[in-house]
Amino acid sequence: MSLIKLIKGLSGTEKTELLGSETERILRYTFTDKDTDALPKEIVNLAVANSKGAKMIREHKARTQLIESLKIDKIKSLGFENYKDAIKCYKNNFAQFVTDFEIENDFVYEKPADERTNSEYIIPVYGESNGSSAFPHPYQLRLKDELNYLFRTRRHSNILITMPTGAGKTILAMEVIIDLLRSFKVGENKKLQIGWFVEKQELCEQSLQSFQKLWKQKGDRKVICQRYFDKFNELNNSNENRITFATFTLLTSRLAQPEVKKFLQGIDVLVIDEAHASNAYTYKEVLDTYEEYSPQGLRLGLTATPYRNDDDEFQTLRDVFRTYLEIKDENGKELESPIDYLVKGEYLSSVQIQVLNAERGNSNSDYYKQLHTAVKEECLNLISKKENTIIFAQSRSHAIALNIYLKREGIENELIIGNTPPILRKNYLQRFGDSEETLSVLVNHQILSTGIDVPGLNSIMVLSKIESPTLALQVIGRAMRGEKNGGNPSNTLYLTKDNHNRLKEFKLLENIVLNR
Repeated sequence: MSLIKLIKGLSGTEKTELLGSETERILRYTFTDKDTDALPKEIVNLAVANSKGAKMIREHKARTQLIESLKIDKIKSLGFENYKDAIKCYKNNFAQFVTDFEIENDFVYEKPADERTNSEYIIPVYGESNGSSAFPHPYQLRLKDELNYLFRTRRHSNILITMPTGAGKTILAMEVIIDLLRSFKVGENKKLQIGWFVEKQELCEQSLQSFQKLWKQKGDRKVICQRYFDKFNELNNSNENRITFATFTLLTSRLAQPEVKKFLQGIDVLVIDEAHASNAYTYKEVLDTYEEYSPQGLRLGLTATPYRNDDDEFQTLRDVFRTYLEIKDENGKELESPIDYLVKGEYLSSVQIQVLNAERGNSNSDYYKQLHTAVKEECLNLISKKENTIIFAQSRSHAIALNIYLKREGIENELIIGNTPPILRKNYLQRFGDSEETLSVLVNHQILSTGIDVPGLNSIMVLSKIESPTLALQVIGRAMRGEKNGGNPSNTLYLTKDNHNRLKEFKLLENIVLNR
């Protein structure tokens, strides 16, 4: 048997409830001639498996639903007298369920034990190298020197730094933190406390791992790394050199608690990473509280460079901080075009724009068929050139439909949506970035839009609606990493006609990017 065969036993109503009306509608646009036609059962079964499969076989309620859909003869052939006995057996025996029903490996994964702790010591070892190659580029070094001077002299203590997406904001901040930790006076009663705040827990963990690697390479004393996000909801406020990686979600929900107040009071340096990805009003509450508790503290915001002067979102962000720094040339002069400068220096990739051939008309079905045909043709073209792409689908439902469509057209691809297990996401990204692997297409919805590094990326396809300059920066930034920052000389940005028109309306990208 298999999970797909198990799903076949469910009623049409049960499958519709599992899929949801939107997914069913997008599937119908994709796989039927008319919107009123019935969906092929094999498509529905695949969609249920792709969207719910890994979750269905692990949750007792869902497994029970699958067992109850079987004929009694099948239940008895497995050695059970009735459904009740089978349900009772499989309730606490996942392995036997997988074996008895021959569940495909794509839906079975071993959830790794989470060995992370709330806090851990990072201790550099003399002469030991961990392979870290991070080193500030000249434009980063100039910014770092300026920032260190302002912090050291206390001339400015609330600073926003902007750099084009892909130019290395996080590395710059890490370098500043390392300098501060190394220069902090030993023997003082108070040790240096640093807070690194960001919107998403995935970025929290990624930043923590980056710091650990750099500190082992460049540090000169032991430092505590502390997690404060998701299940890691306890704070260690002991007097030790410490950097705490926290999410605004957890902080804002606990600002009134004494331990959080004590934590904020003790922070000497506060870094807000990916500030453009957060709601300025959300973290302004945290900043205001921090300023109230620690008026002498240093505050550093990191954000992507705005691409238009009248960007209201960016202006709101600037108002939260008091000083604004951006990259300059070798003579210390402001750059008319930071992107042009970094592209010429091979730090950013030049971006080639291609518009996908699909017109919105009277029929949604016609549009999706045109769009998916265009996507298929471009995927085949990229694969023939041994290149790859990440597709940003319009919605979770659209991602599911597109994943099935491309596979039926012979294009190997994997799906990354909200309920894709982290271990599978990691596996897909590793395969995608490995030139020896055959996986060249990832279909996702939102998951890969911000901050998460995707090595070896050649192109992205943006099918989801670009509703704001901020969203565009997050998504398009995936394709702007140049050779000297681990990317390519040139990458391709595939856009729907609607999104191409929106970029023009936003006046978002400079001529060098849009090739005008």
